[in-house]
Amino acid sequence: MKKILYTIIFLGMSFQVSDFNKLTRLDQNKQLAEFFGNAIQFGFGSEKLWSATNADNWGFVRQSATWARGNSGIIDNLILGLKNAGYFNNSSPRNDVLNNINLNGFGSATLTIKISTPTTGVSSTAYTGTKDFNHFFQITKTGASTPSLQLFFDDPNTTLGNDGALIYYRLVDFGSPQFATVGDVITESYTANESVYGTKFQTYTWRNGPENAAWISKHGRVVLTEVDAGRQLCFRSVVRLSFAKLKALTPANTAALENLRTSCNTQLGVAAGNDNLYYVLAYMQKFDSPFQTTAKATYTTAATKHETICNLGTKLSYGIFNVNGYVTDQLTAGEVPSDYPSPTVGGSDFMSVDDAFIRTYAALNQNVGQASLGLVKQYETTSQSFLDAFDGADQNLKFK
Repeated sequence: MKKILYTIIFLGMSFQVSDFNKLTRLDQNKQLAEFFGNAIQFGFGSEKLWSATNADNWGFVRQSATWARGNSGIIDNLILGLKNAGYFNNSSPRNDVLNNINLNGFGSATLTIKISTPTTGVSSTAYTGTKDFNHFFQITKTGASTPSLQLFFDDPNTTLGNDGALIYYRLVDFGSPQFATVGDVITESYTANESVYGTKFQTYTWRNGPENAAWISKHGRVVLTEVDAGRQLCFRSVVRLSFAKLKALTPANTAALENLRTSCNTQLGVAAGNDNLYYVLAYMQKFDSPFQTTAKATYTTAATKHETICNLGTKLSYGIFNVNGYVTDQLTAGEVPSDYPSPTVGGSDFMSVDDAFIRTYAALNQNVGQASLGLVKQYETTSQSFLDAFDGADQNLKFK
């Protein structure tokens, strides 16, 4: 009898704690603050997008993987927070506006939550046309007119087999010291599934970066794809840098940077006054420790890329990395150790490093000579014209 009574008491107490709809408004707000405060702090991570070390040319490799993994957790953590708060305990539509929720590291916020209440006609840089999403979550600083974060998604259990999930956020609003000086940069991330290669892709696209030590680029896009039956990550990215801003960040390199700017523009037939530099990077990384990585990168000031920096003869590739970071670079394909991802040989559902590099710094619907993969799709568009267009237009990279 005691066991039965203890069981009833335990279940009753558990039900009162876990059932969101049974809580008082004060308890709801307290629980939501804990769920979402933890979610945003855990998800954003603290990695910069660049690090100046002895292997400066590969700075983005070392930081980008950690940064991308941290950012990829944002969507999962926020949806988990909604689940833990009981928002998917039944299928009834919800449309809640919760004021003065104190989020750790963020401050007082208004949370807007729409469950099973479709948001229609949502545009993005990552797909053509518009999509409709079943659920919506928004964080706005108390008193602000512009949101700090918006999340659109179809299914709380998966982003595959549906319209996926789309998120926008301003990193400067979320209290991380690493991003305190990133200004008005807005990041968009979209995740969905891709049948041609890999099981899931995720893009990160940003505009109006401050080009300072915390965020070195002006505009950029990262494309991640899980491939090889989940055993490898395919990473592709292009970021736009400024010679003038790089000189300001590293005054000791001013003469070398000016020489590179002049040489690149002359060699590639670009106007002498051009100040933009594009960093093109592709790598394959094994998911299992020691996270062996094979990378290929170059720089260009033109609309085309070359194997060597600005077609001047100096070649970075291939570079290899492991759990400890940079190992070495300027390897030939034959010099890359056999236990690292192959520079030249892919598989039925993944590209080689060379294939990934070919498909980077490419325009929408461009034919890059990969018949099995088809034309370049919207989410993997990383051309010069795509990035430069952010100078005068948001290209749908904005809060909705």
